[in-house]
Amino acid sequence: MSDSTNALGQAKYQVRFDWGRDGAARLLPGAHVVVLVDALLVTTQAVLAAEHGGSLPIADGAAPDVAATETAELARELGAHDVVVLAASLRNREAVARRILALQEARGERLFVAVVAAGERAGERAAEPGERSDGAPAAGIRFAIEDQLTAGAVIDALVRLGIDHTSPEAAVACAAFEGLRHAAVHLIGAAGTGAGLTADGRRDEVRQATQRDVTDVVPVLRDGVFGP
Repeated sequence: MSDSTNALGQAKYQVRFDWGRDGAARLLPGAHVVVLVDALLVTTQAVLAAEHGGSLPIADGAAPDVAATETAELARELGAHDVVVLAASLRNREAVARRILALQEARGERLFVAVVAAGERAGERAAEPGERSDGAPAAGIRFAIEDQLTAGAVIDALVRLGIDHTSPEAAVACAAFEGLRHAAVHLIGAAGTGAGLTADGRRDEVRQATQRDVTDVVPVLRDGVFGP
């Protein structure tokens, strides 16, 4: 592995941060845990399902509005690796940090954590629930602020538990949340994705996604399903 690849993978840091499938591929080498963040769709849906004792399948053949998303494709790819994959949202960000600390204590040595903000494909959230995307190749992901702030919130929770050897990328995401924590609910609701969901009559989804630290459940990806 070249020095430049190591640098982009943030390999010398315990807590790393990047975006989407390409970012996850950069961070995976040496990581023990991947925290996946899709603040207004898949990972918050997984948390809500787990709160009610359920699970969220993300495999091919699952609910089309989940299975066709960039996040589900990313999760399926992560599931092929020997890492623990956790679903995070604002609802459970402190619980995620506590779970990682417990895993580290059980391991008896430093645990390396990759925090991956899913982002979204152009038009991905424009479809009504139950509609599948057209499957056209994505030109790239949109860097959604709800994922940036929620990933930063998870990193903030890790830092406060002493898991604080963060890469510059992770530190910037954390600082974004720290500086905007009192405005985060408004910003997530007012930004493009949240505003679009609200316009489509899905305000409750946005409201649930912006509730902070309201549950202890931490969905884990096993065999194509996020469950408690």
